[in-house]
Amino acid sequence: MEYHEFVEELEKSLLDQMKGETAFSIQAQTIQNNGEDQKEILYCRAGENWGLPLPAEEAYDDFLEGIPIEKIAQKMVKLMKRYTEVVPRKWREEYTCLPENIVPALIPSEGNEALLEKIPHIPFYDLQIIFKFRVSGGEGCETVNVTDEYIQEQGWTEQELLNISLNNEIFKESALFAHMSANVEEMAVLKKADDLENLKDFRDRALLLTNIYFDFGAASILNQELMCRIAHGFGENMYIIPADIDACMLVAESDLPQKDVQEILDCSNRFSLVPEKKLSDHIYYFDREKKEIRQLARPEEKIEKRPVQVPDKGRR
Repeated sequence: MEYHEFVEELEKSLLDQMKGETAFSIQAQTIQNNGEDQKEILYCRAGENWGLPLPAEEAYDDFLEGIPIEKIAQKMVKLMKRYTEVVPRKWREEYTCLPENIVPALIPSEGNEALLEKIPHIPFYDLQIIFKFRVSGGEGCETVNVTDEYIQEQGWTEQELLNISLNNEIFKESALFAHMSANVEEMAVLKKADDLENLKDFRDRALLLTNIYFDFGAASILNQELMCRIAHGFGENMYIIPADIDACMLVAESDLPQKDVQEILDCSNRFSLVPEKKLSDHIYYFDREKKEIRQLARPEEKIEKRPVQVPDKGRR
């Protein structure tokens, strides 16, 4: 059974399990993920069309290991019923959809055209800056898209939304990095941004930049103060390799020629185990004096776009 067929059968089984339930409901929606339609099952409070996505991919793994769909659905329902005791009545208004929970995210423009018609976004070369609510719960932190309807209710422009998201502690304090190094022990150590002072002690001036959620961590490059601190630690400007939507690699400019940096990205995209998380075919460049990011042309093309300044987190 293919994944999309499994999700349809799981939805049917969940609806059957939820018969008689009045506080919560199951709803399915189709979302676009890098150009591909993907069905998602939401656990919603009754009367709302907004909710938390259920872990369908993990459930599919269980199914492939031989667990019947009915058993998987029963387990999900038991877990969901526990939420009825802890989720606030005004779940959306009082807890999740708060301005302080908004973070920026980077996605590719190509393949997300349908999604971009429904949500606020700001062009960033071949990428788009979109916005998400981070919802803490369980062992992780889910994200839910900020919609056009929401910012209209708040009376914000997209630029005001960007400034709010960049100022939020949930974004600023979540950056995480690891040293890109031939030393396996060195590279395995993940550190918070507070440890950037140790950069000069490392032989290889290259970092993997993400966030503590390992989710839409590539947007950490929009943190101007953080990028300036990293470039200061390197002592020079740096290349940005958009590994995927969850992480970027930062390399000191003098450590590698541009063509080698481009080859790293091309190889990463070519052999990625999760191609749906691909971010870009282009590398970027951070100028520490101008505090701006610009896209670099691939060998076969010329880019005539102006540099984009990393937004100043102090502007509101």
